[in-house]
Amino acid sequence: MFEDLKNNILQEKKIIMDMRSIRISMLTDHEQYKFYISSLTSLAHQLRLLNRATPELLREWSPVSKLRKKYEEEREEKSKAPKVIKKIKTAIKKIEPSKTVKIAADPKASKKNYIVLNKKDKADFLKSLKFSEKIFKSFEKKTIKKKKKVIGTSSFARTSNKFFRGFSEGIVPKFSELTKDLKKGNVPFLTSTYLSMAILAGIIAFSLGFVGTAGLVIYNFSNWVYGWIPFALLGLVWMGFYFYPASEASSGDKRISQELPFATIHMAAIAGSNIEPTKIFKIISNSKEYSYIGTEMKKVTAQVELYGYDLVTSLKNVAARTSNKKLAELFTGLATNISTGGALKNFLEKKSETFLLDYKLEREKYSDLAGTFMDVYISILIAAPLVLMMMFIVMNVAGLGSSGLSLNALLALSIGGITLTNIIFLFILNAKQPSV
Repeated sequence: MFEDLKNNILQEKKIIMDMRSIRISMLTDHEQYKFYISSLTSLAHQLRLLNRATPELLREWSPVSKLRKKYEEEREEKSKAPKVIKKIKTAIKKIEPSKTVKIAADPKASKKNYIVLNKKDKADFLKSLKFSEKIFKSFEKKTIKKKKKVIGTSSFARTSNKFFRGFSEGIVPKFSELTKDLKKGNVPFLTSTYLSMAILAGIIAFSLGFVGTAGLVIYNFSNWVYGWIPFALLGLVWMGFYFYPASEASSGDKRISQELPFATIHMAAIAGSNIEPTKIFKIISNSKEYSYIGTEMKKVTAQVELYGYDLVTSLKNVAARTSNKKLAELFTGLATNISTGGALKNFLEKKSETFLLDYKLEREKYSDLAGTFMDVYISILIAAPLVLMMMFIVMNVAGLGSSGLSLNALLALSIGGITLTNIIFLFILNAKQPSV
């Protein structure tokens, strides 16, 4: 009976862990709230049924009942009752039905773990178990429908591979930096495919430029001077393909830096519930609040679940390929912490404080920079144009500069210069501005 009680307690522990995981998932996935409530209700009911069997198990296991049974047997032997009556009593005791029954905790599992329940609760427990399975199946169907949108190979990529894959694979070793940028920028193409696409796009751009130039030459032969257009288009397309992954990696780096302090605080809060570390990355990756860090977290879980690496190795692999140095530092630190058995919550809390301080300093730095830009803007684009226009008016009244440009031309140039300078200022501020 001790083994039966132990199995029941292990099953209760498993149910409590499942309930805790569901409660944590509820914090990030509000769309499936009804599913989580139904699951918690069903698991709580199973827990109650298991608890009901505990008194009976303890009664059967109790030494008091054994001593009482022994006492009754000794009393019967001492009594002068006929042997026939003793035999009947013994037979009745043997066929007396037990109040408990053993069932498999998971009937579909290959290795069955048996639990003990009160007989009257057996049907209720099985019904609750089937209800739980039904809920999980419906949830899985909804999840599959949501994730049915899978990134597939585009027709342009397929066409490019069809014509240039052999050539592209031969030149891949010469583009090691591009390969790194593709991985860091999370561009969903192999290097050979990406190079094939660049070649095909370049040929299309050159062809369009050539046709356009040929049309101009046919219209007027003097337009042959525009013969550089096809080569310029070809160069622009190839430059765009070459620098696009680096640009994506840089953009991702900035966005990860903005999300990192808050994601680390979230991870520290989850780690406080003593949840299995891999599930922390699953919860963050499924959250819509951390789109860029979520992508990096998905890489970690993919290496664990699909490629079979342990969590420490997966963290080190992703840290070596991520575009953000702070995130790489966090992953490396987590790998060391997990392998040495350190307190994960304390580590994440300290890291979140550091990242939050860096975030605040970055914001203060931007505020100071914006103040400097404001001073420069007032000096160059407000005060200077007013002084310049007054000077033009005085020169025009005094009759100076008559051999040069007219007043209207000077005013037009001034307005054009102010407009261009404003555009440059906007571009610089936008580039320096941290993401929200």
